[in-house]
Amino acid sequence: MNIYRMQTSRIGSFVADRFQELLAAKPAAVIGLTTGNTPLTTGIYQELVRRENAGSLDFRPCVFVNPDEQIGIARNHPESYSTYMNRHFFDSITHAAKKRFIPDGTAADPDEECERMERFIQSSGGIDYQLTGLGTNGHICFIEPAPSLPSHSFVTPIAPVNRELYAPLFGSLEAVPTHAVTFGWGTVMRSRKLCLVAVGEGKADIVARSLLGPITTELPATLVQLHPDVDIVLDHAAAKVFEEQYQSRDTSNIQIRHLG
Repeated sequence: MNIYRMQTSRIGSFVADRFQELLAAKPAAVIGLTTGNTPLTTGIYQELVRRENAGSLDFRPCVFVNPDEQIGIARNHPESYSTYMNRHFFDSITHAAKKRFIPDGTAADPDEECERMERFIQSSGGIDYQLTGLGTNGHICFIEPAPSLPSHSFVTPIAPVNRELYAPLFGSLEAVPTHAVTFGWGTVMRSRKLCLVAVGEGKADIVARSLLGPITTELPATLVQLHPDVDIVLDHAAAKVFEEQYQSRDTSNIQIRHLG
């Protein structure tokens, strides 16, 4: 694992630099995106839009995939991930909708929607770069803690802690979807490059547990320890507990870079 610690304000440019390097080498790259607060707090999508508008990035040849969607809400629902991605990214760049995939939360057969997502990824050549955040309960994508995890994309119950977190956005707990479509763990692991971003003091404990703790499906983010090419991008607050603990562990596979 390569761990990068930096000011929150530098993360957007850092990740955008990785996009730029990838697209310079492979213009038609397949890129997995993510939703949530982290891309907004760090300015990742804002910086990607700025560079595309300035002409230093060209997204037209590439393919985008989002790994998850809540079941039972339409694409135009204000809290759908389609709405999120359009608002914060797709509506501001030049990119054909046919070259992107976000699961349909109203698909008649959610299991078939999972298969359709896997087929889209496979037919596109596999994911070159997967961006992800980190949930407060250790989920990535919408892979929630469980006794076991499917390899391929699947339908998952949304953990109660996350439904409660989303309740203010939906107006009530009852209005929050109970299930979601998400990548399987194998889908994540087959990405050629994985980038996990976490910021803020509230993520410090789960970051440390994810990177230093035993690998278990009950804390899905621990499985990033098995990925052959992963960047962990943290601000100082999110890195605090990890840095207090890592020197007392076997961390020969971890490279830490402090970028100011």
